[in-house]
Amino acid sequence: MNQMIRINNTISSCCIQAFSGIVFLLAIVGMCTALCFGGFQDCMTGMQNLEKGLLENGFHYQLFQKALVSDVVCLALPILCAFPFTASFLDDMESGFIKAYLHRSGRGHYIAGKVIACGLSGGLVPVAGTGLYYGVLLLIFLPMEKAAAFGAVQENHAPDVLNACVLFFCAGMLFSLIGMLCSVVTASKYMAYASPFVFYYVLIILHDRYLKDIYILNPREWISPTDTLWVWGIWGSVLWMAELIFLVTVVLSILMYRRIEEI
Repeated sequence: MNQMIRINNTISSCCIQAFSGIVFLLAIVGMCTALCFGGFQDCMTGMQNLEKGLLENGFHYQLFQKALVSDVVCLALPILCAFPFTASFLDDMESGFIKAYLHRSGRGHYIAGKVIACGLSGGLVPVAGTGLYYGVLLLIFLPMEKAAAFGAVQENHAPDVLNACVLFFCAGMLFSLIGMLCSVVTASKYMAYASPFVFYYVLIILHDRYLKDIYILNPREWISPTDTLWVWGIWGSVLWMAELIFLVTVVLSILMYRRIEEI
């Protein structure tokens, strides 16, 4: 019982540290801003069409879909996910805080708290930013759209929005954990923030130039999977990212344990 209380307290304190910082809120705003830029051109086209009458029914969702797969969002995602918590382990090492904290939590509990908080914070940044962006689209464009025809079935976009959030959560979790892994290996905060983007960009180059047939190497496919490629559609992409998250988590935990032993 005491063990469970200790690990719960450790995880809770790490999560509070990750979610309560101003950096976490700025990353969410940054994600929403990236989505706004990604859909800006289509938004302007829609506003021009508004002069001819009301927008077509479902315009807000079409705009949302196009923003999700835009280059701006794909490039911003690995960068913004890394900011909230990827360098926290190095901060504790450099400040000496880890020596005092380990006596209360223990190595295993400390590592579990750091890894879980890093993954959750990285995953929640794009989810919160995406939800905020979709809410803004609803408030602005839904009143400007034509009502559905009488007797027509109103399309429910909620499942598709939730699916997008699941994909973004997994991608954000993976990128943030990769950032923490690289920070532990290199002992550099710069690598904590830059490595997820470098990882993303290297995979894009490998796929586009040399390995075009291996679609699972394309990070764009992770957040916007093509149904004809993945066996189980978006859940095939989720399963692939879950496997990568598990692998990175195992390696990260081992390396963190070794770094702590060197203290």
